[in-house]
Amino acid sequence: MLLAAMAVLAFAPCRAQRETVALDGDGWTFRTDADSTGWGLWQTGVPDGRAVRVPHTWNVEPGRERYFGLAWYEKRIEVPAAWKGKHVRLRFEAVYRDMVCYVNGEQAGRNIGSGFTPVSFDVTHLLRCGAENRIVVAVSNRFSAHAFPYKASFDWPNDGGIIRPVKLIATDGVPVRYAHVKPDIDLADSSAVATVRIRLWDERVRRTGFALTFRDRATGETVAGKRVELKAENGVFTTEVAFDKVKPWHFDAPNLYEMQVDLLGRGGVQDRFTTRFGFRRLAIDGDRLLLNGEAVRLPGVEYMPGSYPDYGMAEPVEVMAEAVRLMKELNCVITRFHWQQDERLLDMMDEQGILVQEELPWWQQPGDPDPELEALLRHQLDRTIERDFNRPSIFAWGVSNEVYRNTDKDIYRRMIDYARSWDTDSFVTVVSNQIYSSLADDESLLADIPTWNDYSGTWHGGDRTQSPVRLDKIDRKALRGRPLLITEHGLCEPRFVGGDPRRITEMTYHFDVWARRPFVMGCIYFSLNDYRTHVGESGYGRYKARVHGLTDLWFGKKPSFAVYAGLASPLFFESVQQRSDGATAEVTICVKNSLPSYTLHGYRLVWDAGDGERSVVLPTLRPGDRFTTTIDGIDPQGKPRLRVVRPTGYVAATND
Repeated sequence: MLLAAMAVLAFAPCRAQRETVALDGDGWTFRTDADSTGWGLWQTGVPDGRAVRVPHTWNVEPGRERYFGLAWYEKRIEVPAAWKGKHVRLRFEAVYRDMVCYVNGEQAGRNIGSGFTPVSFDVTHLLRCGAENRIVVAVSNRFSAHAFPYKASFDWPNDGGIIRPVKLIATDGVPVRYAHVKPDIDLADSSAVATVRIRLWDERVRRTGFALTFRDRATGETVAGKRVELKAENGVFTTEVAFDKVKPWHFDAPNLYEMQVDLLGRGGVQDRFTTRFGFRRLAIDGDRLLLNGEAVRLPGVEYMPGSYPDYGMAEPVEVMAEAVRLMKELNCVITRFHWQQDERLLDMMDEQGILVQEELPWWQQPGDPDPELEALLRHQLDRTIERDFNRPSIFAWGVSNEVYRNTDKDIYRRMIDYARSWDTDSFVTVVSNQIYSSLADDESLLADIPTWNDYSGTWHGGDRTQSPVRLDKIDRKALRGRPLLITEHGLCEPRFVGGDPRRITEMTYHFDVWARRPFVMGCIYFSLNDYRTHVGESGYGRYKARVHGLTDLWFGKKPSFAVYAGLASPLFFESVQQRSDGATAEVTICVKNSLPSYTLHGYRLVWDAGDGERSVVLPTLRPGDRFTTTIDGIDPQGKPRLRVVRPTGYVAATND
């Protein structure tokens, strides 16, 4: 019986009624199918397959690095007899790219043209409870004119396969599809109100009950709760929840909360859905970006996933964690991604404190998408925002990147409006590398934050001294009081010569140019790592890459890494004066007031003393502030080793 027919009057004690079974790891078989022999034959099982571990991509395997075609996966699983009568969904976090899924020989569903977004199928009617079941997936990474990324127009790997986790989700009743939290924090007293929107997988359910529980993720403390009966409007159940006092999310204080949604019926809890979120406020004030009411100018770097040669786009969580650690070691607090990312990586952005612009993989082409392709863009935007709506790390949804030869700006207006229709608290952007020439006609000006990929002296021709001239022209003739985000800059080898010494020269020159212009609200260096790409000019096979990074493909640091970490640090040691006794020193710290520029809360000065490590908590320091203190216990015979540590534990600056 549908929940719509149930009167929600009394509730049984809550029990967790969502079971999740991970299908990752061993137990999968795999086979390529260059001649498409398997269609109509292999949906019940893949003959002569070999064992692989999922997540998996074949494009890092010897001999298959350039195989762009059809392949098949099979997994056999025992489904518990206790699942009889439950609702079961099969969820793939990402399969790249065109896929058809079969369960016990019957088609469960398909996903065409979108290889980086999640897809979920109702397999309740296809599973055999208490018996063995076969899941078969046909997937193709052939370049396609009905896909984003479009044809071969993208600058990252074309890695085919089941590239992200897979799981079965069983519930006692109709499952929750999503539960979104849009918080509104009062910065004066840290109280807040959150709008909660819930959608079920079966939209025939018009009225039902929910129990909402909110917890501080760090402490487990319950901070709010509500039990309510709601009626759906346009398929969405909506309510508001008040909070007395909350801790805002900030890149130096990534405070997270958890919402538990219990879907209620006569039998008790029909489904239990949990999600994470944070309280933070972003705003544009003239040419300034405000985070929780404070003006900030932010340094960043872009990580290119899928580049570690052993794993490609099926990289394990350990590789993601190392990339995030390196980003934080670089003092970077803002980033962007050219395509939708693994949710485990985005979890780390939430937890470690990195602001993210997540983009659709519409890169350079087509300049004039037809209605069918525009519908595919909207589909991808739906799947992206639906999954990542609650993430406090997401500061912007990127509609496109560097699209050329587009004379019709209405496509951008429609996509921007469509993104805004989701009513998130994040910005919408269009990434441009032509604003210096298109000026007031640039498509990035249609969105919330104008952008520029500044390649003066490399891809844009000329030399680097054109960058300040172009910036001043952009400010006068395009921005007119708005901020500008530098969304890319870097040096690509071997397309451009000079190696890492030139990378350092270009980087420091451009960073200084941006820092001198207050309307530049931030910059994102491209990129953290040399990256695998099917259009790379360096290497071959799975090592085909562009040499663009501050590290190599394996995260080995280049000299430019330390240089950028210094540029991106929010402070520096102005002086360290040892006194005559040698065991004490006067230390002066200066907070930068250019780029980066933000207020420091809860930082610590740490030094090595003879009896161990000592530290002092710094007062709140605003851009341009100086702080002087005396430290003791240092080795009279050596140079003091000092470092300033962020509240998150990462080192922001040293006196080395």
